[in-house]
Amino acid sequence: MRYYFAAPIFLLAFLLQTTVFWRVTIFGYSPNLLLCLVVVFSFLYEERFGLVLGAVFGCLLDIATSPYVGPQAITFVMVYIAARLLRNVFNHEKLIPDVLTALIATPVNVLFVWLIYRLCGVPTNFIFALKPLLPLLLMHAVITALLHLIFVRSVIRYRHDRRYTGGLA
Repeated sequence: MRYYFAAPIFLLAFLLQTTVFWRVTIFGYSPNLLLCLVVVFSFLYEERFGLVLGAVFGCLLDIATSPYVGPQAITFVMVYIAARLLRNVFNHEKLIPDVLTALIATPVNVLFVWLIYRLCGVPTNFIFALKPLLPLLLMHAVITALLHLIFVRSVIRYRHDRRYTGGLA
């Protein structure tokens, strides 16, 4: 996969998140599609698509939806680093580690953005920041699983062939 293929996917997710999901919510909250893409791309691909595109579109997301620029971009970079570390431990072709990373990334995203807002002087309550956590965990787990099932085909050609060893003799 190249940047000219990954960038339109991130752009489509950014546009969906800032237009459609801004109006149409699930359980009263909108999922963070870019966070799910950063997790999936960090796990599946060797290249740094998740890092570069996550930082760029995180800044764009902050510009479009937030009074402060940077919290989402920093969170996406932290999620990329954590996913790359977990990729070395777990099999990146499997669905469960990908979804577990998204379940870890969701509270990190919510709490880090809350912390940045709090440090900048926005009077927000900690309980208010945790309120969307359960619906977001459910939505991000489902979205990450769907994205993994879509993009894993480009990484693993012969998933269902039990004799295929990945090019090793």
